[in-house]
Amino acid sequence: MNPLDARARSASAAIQESLGAAATPAPFATVVRRALITKVMNVALVGLGIAAVIGAGAAFRTPQPQVPVADTIAATSTTTSEVPELTTTEAPATTVVALPATTEAPATTTTTESPSTTTPTTTTTTEPPPTTTTTTTTTKPPDTEPPDIVITSPENRQRFEKKEILVRGITEPGATVTYRERVANMADDGKWQIRVLLDSGRNRITVTATDAAGNSAQDTVIVFYIPPDVAAFAAHAKFGSCELDPPFDVYYGEGEPGSRVFITSKYGNGQTTVNGEGLWEIQVFFHEAPYGEPFLVAATDEFGRSKTFEFVSYAGDA
Repeated sequence: MNPLDARARSASAAIQESLGAAATPAPFATVVRRALITKVMNVALVGLGIAAVIGAGAAFRTPQPQVPVADTIAATSTTTSEVPELTTTEAPATTVVALPATTEAPATTTTTESPSTTTPTTTTTTEPPPTTTTTTTTTKPPDTEPPDIVITSPENRQRFEKKEILVRGITEPGATVTYRERVANMADDGKWQIRVLLDSGRNRITVTATDAAGNSAQDTVIVFYIPPDVAAFAAHAKFGSCELDPPFDVYYGEGEPGSRVFITSKYGNGQTTVNGEGLWEIQVFFHEAPYGEPFLVAATDEFGRSKTFEFVSYAGDA
């Protein structure tokens, strides 16, 4: 007996036992046990089927020895006679459903991320202007303008025979006028006056006006003082014209001994001193004098006394 026949007989015996037990009602435990037995039988039948398939495949692959037909028939008959007569009782239908095995394919998820795009964001915040309380204080710019000052008396180059004179003028109201650190008398309208002692001869008088801001300005006048005992001044011109090149003239006269005499003109100048006898003389050249055009020449002593002459040059070609 091969293994397949043995498994078949075991299964048949199990079926007979199960059918016999099913004919008699049994309690709940018995029913459960039968159900388990039935399940086991089904599993066994499935196993037998599988084994039969494997055996058939082996039979096709392995050549079987030749068995005489008579012996096979006899053997078959003998085997059949040995199987007892079975009483078949229909067992409850058992349906076995074999579901195909399902193998789930691994899920593949492909995620493609789009490149991140960053858009710059410009945020403009406009804040309301702060509320500012402004206190306006009006401040005058500093005063840097010097005051005006004018000497109205005496006249420039005026001659005096007295030693003391009164100098007058006008300036900015509120300013102060001084002469050699002495303060002049001031009026509310800016007029002022101050007494000045003169020296013998030429005197230069300069006064200064200073305003409240410290700005200052000056004015000057030239005057002459001729003492009573000073000799008279006299001046003369020797030629009045000249044909020599360079042209010149000679001036002479009288004056206070030791005093100076000045010759002035547009085209030439000179200076001399009165000698101890009260006489003076000087030769003056006029290098730039135009041909044939007369011009004035002045002779003045240091006391402001003066005399004027006319001179014409005929030097060179016309």
